[in-house]
Amino acid sequence: MSATICALTQSLLQQRICMSTTRCSSMSKFQPFTRVERLMPSEESNLQMAFDLDSDPKKVNLAGEVYRNSDGKVHIHNAVRRAEIGVACDDSYNHEPYPPLGNPDFTRAANELVLNKAAPAMLQNRVLGIQTRSSIDALCLAAQFLREKMRCTVCMLARPSCDQWVHIFKSAGFNCQSYQYYSEEKGELNIYGLVADLMTAPEGAVVVLDTCAHNPTGLDPTVDEWKLIAHIIRCKKLLPLFHLESHGLASGDTVQDSWPVRYFVDSGFDLLCAQSFVKNFGLYNETLGHLMVVLNNSIQLSVVRGQFEDMMLRSKEKCFSAFASRIVAKILNNASLRRDWSVSLQDVHQRLQQMRLALSNKLTVLKTPGKWDHIKKQTGPHLYTNLKPNDLRRLRSKHVYVPENGRINLGALCAANVDVVAGAIHDVMLATESEADKIFILPAAGTGLLGQKPAKIEIVQAIHNGV
Repeated sequence: MSATICALTQSLLQQRICMSTTRCSSMSKFQPFTRVERLMPSEESNLQMAFDLDSDPKKVNLAGEVYRNSDGKVHIHNAVRRAEIGVACDDSYNHEPYPPLGNPDFTRAANELVLNKAAPAMLQNRVLGIQTRSSIDALCLAAQFLREKMRCTVCMLARPSCDQWVHIFKSAGFNCQSYQYYSEEKGELNIYGLVADLMTAPEGAVVVLDTCAHNPTGLDPTVDEWKLIAHIIRCKKLLPLFHLESHGLASGDTVQDSWPVRYFVDSGFDLLCAQSFVKNFGLYNETLGHLMVVLNNSIQLSVVRGQFEDMMLRSKEKCFSAFASRIVAKILNNASLRRDWSVSLQDVHQRLQQMRLALSNKLTVLKTPGKWDHIKKQTGPHLYTNLKPNDLRRLRSKHVYVPENGRINLGALCAANVDVVAGAIHDVMLATESEADKIFILPAAGTGLLGQKPAKIEIVQAIHNGV
């Protein structure tokens, strides 16, 4: 009897399986990933794609952040190569996880690189260092800390500033306001507008400042202007957050480039400073950043440290590179390697300046329409052209590719292509000037006879200044 029941049950199960299989085969195949929407390509992706599809042998890509030597290869500092070998062969290194705030040897060296070892803030234990993956991650961490732990609500960003900054601070919950920085008409720092806007900033606001080689303009305040900015920030009770992205590449000297931060610290400010060790060490495929926090009083240091340790344990910023931190720490803590790195950094800076002057001089020789004197005043690894979107589109038709912000990567310029770039800019600006003349030419009053020359309305660089 039991055998009969088992046979009947098995028969029914087989029938059900056959019916289910037939039903599933008649239905459409289950494809869950079809729900994922295609992401619109970014401006950087579109630019790179257009460059890759361009078959012209003289095409030039002036986008990106990577510094290349005169042969077009990614530059490798000799000190970095020596340090890599030293780290790889050092048996004392192991895979023991670092503390939440990162490699202590690196964070201490990073703080000393800005402030120097004998700084009162260092000796009085008023400085905290946190290792991050990049200076952008350091800014994200700072924004999160300032919003959640210090309850800051307003941040002041330069106009113009790095495209990512608004997104970083808005994502953290800040009300983002701006202060004037650049005068398009004069092609120089607008110190009067900057001061006026900081004077109207709400008390307790966070002011984000580029320490050197301002992104994107490459123009920095003078010593006296920095002192004026510091005075206003103190009077308005604002909190400075410095960004130090191109340390050593603005002047060729790390001490000079970090002077604004030291001045603020020596003046008794509480501040934060997001540092990058990518461009100045050439660690493009490792990436390394650091957030330095300086307190005017050491009493609160342990409290602040505890909050950052908790944040690092909970957040994605903990995923930093141990290898890159060991390389940088080894260079900064070894006199021979540090000297080698400093000399190499000066060489890079000199070549960047040579390319800047070469392009500026070529535009002057060609008598290119517009103002180009501002190029020589800029510093850092980039050059701000202030070209308008129409000009940039025309440049692409001449096989020269520049990002939408008009910021050229000087590391992509070399003796072999600087004339090509200058010639393309010259042709584009001539076309723009010709269009401007057509737009602003009207017949003279009381005339209109065929062949009579019309009167030209004088518009002072209307097109070039975006008026």
